[in-house]
Amino acid sequence: MRRSILLLFLLGLFAVLPAQTLKQIQAIINKAEKDTLLSNAQWGLYAVYSKSGKVLINHNSQFALAPASGQKILTTGTALMKLGEDFRFTTRLYYDGQIDADGILQGNVYIVGGGDPTLGSNLVPDSPGLNELMESWMLAFKEAGIRKINGRIFGDDLLFADRTIPDNWVWVDMGNYYGASSPALTIHNNLYRLVFAPGKKQGDPTEILGTRPSIPGLTFTNYVKTGAKGSGDNGYIYCAPGQFDAYVTGTIPAGVDTFSIKGAIPDPTLFAAQYLQQYLQKHGITVSQSALRLKMPVEYSKATLLAEQQSPPLKNIVYQTNKRSINLYCELLAKQLSVHSGDPGTTADGLKIIRKNLMEMGVPVNGLHLSDGSGLSRTNTVTPRLMVDYLIRMTRQPCFKTFYNSLAITGDPNDIGYFKNWGKGTPLAFNAHIKSGLIERVRSHSGYLHDLSGDQIVFSFIANNFNGSYKGIDKIHQQILIELSKLP
Repeated sequence: MRRSILLLFLLGLFAVLPAQTLKQIQAIINKAEKDTLLSNAQWGLYAVYSKSGKVLINHNSQFALAPASGQKILTTGTALMKLGEDFRFTTRLYYDGQIDADGILQGNVYIVGGGDPTLGSNLVPDSPGLNELMESWMLAFKEAGIRKINGRIFGDDLLFADRTIPDNWVWVDMGNYYGASSPALTIHNNLYRLVFAPGKKQGDPTEILGTRPSIPGLTFTNYVKTGAKGSGDNGYIYCAPGQFDAYVTGTIPAGVDTFSIKGAIPDPTLFAAQYLQQYLQKHGITVSQSALRLKMPVEYSKATLLAEQQSPPLKNIVYQTNKRSINLYCELLAKQLSVHSGDPGTTADGLKIIRKNLMEMGVPVNGLHLSDGSGLSRTNTVTPRLMVDYLIRMTRQPCFKTFYNSLAITGDPNDIGYFKNWGKGTPLAFNAHIKSGLIERVRSHSGYLHDLSGDQIVFSFIANNFNGSYKGIDKIHQQILIELSKLP
């Protein structure tokens, strides 16, 4: 009899605890909506148990909202499913013409881009950095007996037929590293560092010392001032793709000898050819004519393959893409999806494949609008419900482990994502796997966590047009996730 009473008591307790937690979450939502931060915003929240489908939070889940980089999970997940976890990009180095008895190549050299996001970047393990890549190519020239090139080095990015920047990106993003263009021949993350010498005190002018690496022909009009000590990087480079007259605004901090900000290489394809030429000439292999970007296709079956560079497997690329939220990599993945399907290699065709893949998975696409692969455009929209439905269906895919591990982990100081301090001292620590998004007046968090019983919860929280700092949204979303993690 006592056992029966105890059992009934425990069952009642387990029924009450979740209800109390959900009431606490609703109280957080109600309070937040009355606050100035969200009083004029569009805010959607959705969270369900993955297996049972039981809805835990449903607040404006049908709203079509800009997800910012939260959208990357749609692109990377589709790429894993369609291209395969072990897919590798290939860049090829060819020459045409003949090598004479004196080691002079009477012909041209071609760097043929395959859309590899990692070429000349050591960001992904097993991918050589820029100079390491050039060293391997230089050795290939020497092994072929080439001592001089009586011709040109061409960069070939014709695999992708698209414009290199999506239509709906904004001017303030172009020229900065996160707004880099995405041709089929991409190198060194299409990134350079612009190095400044700040003034002695706040408000002083700054001096541009140069770029690393050097970008031939790139000039700057400098409006950057010296900011307060410790104020960090508040500089912006304005420079569209193919444009070599940039201007720079904002501030860099006082109190340091030099300070650098990251810019987007205006023409990565041309730069790849120029940099190879510089490297060869530095090591004794001269080139008679200046490097160029190829305009018309070449029949490479009649050329000689000099070297071939394969990327790390896609699973390793996706890991860095989602953990570090790299826009460039997602834009290249979208175009590669297009090429892989036999299309011309455009952003628009890649986005159609992402949309079609969602429909094939059974994800309702109401409220979905895709303008790019990375989420940088403000015109992208998803609904929190769509994101959750997609994440649930991803758990059934063979590539799920790779996808799941690419998301940032809360409270893990060793994770390369951006949530090292989230949930410390709570059940949220080392628990949630999240992909976040952040552009002006947009903040999103979508992913997975487990309750105290180990059951998986899938969630998507998206805020648009809030009044104030994204850090306030972070605080609210973190509070809700902590409460979800406390469910018994």
